[in-house]
Amino acid sequence: MFLPPEAFGQGMSLDEGDQPDALAHASAWDVATRYHEFKAKPAYANVARELRRISVEAILERARVILGSVVRPVEGRLAPLSEIEPDALQMEMDVDETFEASPLALLGRTRPVDELALTADDIWMSYQIKRRQAVILTVDTSLSMTGEKLALTAVALAVVLLQFPDDPIGIVAFENEAKVIKRTDESLSLQELIERFIDVPAQGYTHLEAGLKSALSLVLTREARRTYRRPSTVLLTDGKYTAGRDPAYLAPRFPHLVVLKMGREKASLDLCRELAHRGNGRLREVPDLETLPSVMYGVVKDLLRGRSS
Repeated sequence: MFLPPEAFGQGMSLDEGDQPDALAHASAWDVATRYHEFKAKPAYANVARELRRISVEAILERARVILGSVVRPVEGRLAPLSEIEPDALQMEMDVDETFEASPLALLGRTRPVDELALTADDIWMSYQIKRRQAVILTVDTSLSMTGEKLALTAVALAVVLLQFPDDPIGIVAFENEAKVIKRTDESLSLQELIERFIDVPAQGYTHLEAGLKSALSLVLTREARRTYRRPSTVLLTDGKYTAGRDPAYLAPRFPHLVVLKMGREKASLDLCRELAHRGNGRLREVPDLETLPSVMYGVVKDLLRGRSS
């Protein structure tokens, strides 16, 4: 469908006659799939920011449709009142545990519990907390991943970000070199994160070793390791590298490495299989990139359920 002038925000006097031909009948998703192409051309310089906004909204809309409604699992916890976590749910006093922890404070007392000389350290509470999961997303953004491939990859990342809004999520993009797009201790809006990702320049080489090294540095951060469950790394790659060494030696250093092998190339399948096996994870083949967001949704569900994806 044609993008109307108001799609480009106030202050933009851009009517159909002013738009370059490629935008005259473009949908929001068309813009997302050709964002890198558009922003590189001087003819689109005055609307580059709006094209990015439209692209991000189209990506997030697709991700929300795929994600639907997923119930976040919870974990039962028991702790003194003084150590209750801020996001605790359904708190109840555990009388048995409190008595066992402070028998002298309760022995022989006939007054109500709330009148006893108990401190916050003496009172034990049972409660629930949403299961936290550290996830490091490591993504090939070389020249082979431009256009619709990059947009669909952004949708897959958005699926994870929507499901784990408050968890330590790290994002690494790699091509000639690796770039950390989001640290595990960094708080950013979904819009900012997707903007950062789609603005990563696509370069010619694929330095898979550098990408895994950067991912490993995020896995080992304090924020990622303090979660109840082991950090998971999800690697999106076609299994081919044109720079650096064979990265297989890095795989055993990961607590949990899930490899999404993209494309139908069989020559690189053995490396992907080795990375997943040595990284204590699993390999998932994604022959058609159009299915990547749905496959990522499956990975998200498995991580939430505590399964080895």
